[in-house]
Amino acid sequence: MESADLSLDAAYGLLSESRRRYVLYYFLDNDHANIERLAIQIAAWESNTRIDDVTEEQTQRVTTSLLHSHIPELADNGIVEYDGRTGDVIVDDEFDEIRETAAQARATEDDIPITGSSRESFLYSEPLPSSKTEHQ
Repeated sequence: MESADLSLDAAYGLLSESRRRYVLYYFLDNDHANIERLAIQIAAWESNTRIDDVTEEQTQRVTTSLLHSHIPELADNGIVEYDGRTGDVIVDDEFDEIRETAAQARATEDDIPITGSSRESFLYSEPLPSSKTEHQ
């Protein structure tokens, strides 16, 4: 998808669902994640609890919705790239087109503590290669 193709309607459509917003919020500060780590973080935000207190059931529910709905929609719009073999999710070329809008949305929501690190290690693989340089 070309950069100009991510319309305002598409951007707000992506932001209209809380789990997609949380994925975008996470990637405001990180270039990549593992789907399991991302699901645990989102489950913690949704239940307003610490990551250590998230149950396996909560994590599985979020993982399922990410894999079957939210990650494919973000990938279809060029926002993220997902490797189903490894579970790695990285920002894609179009993320920069929605970055400012996502940051504004995050600023208007209640304080959502964004945790994680762009240096986070993956349990199963190395990060996907990307043509983009890492954001520092």
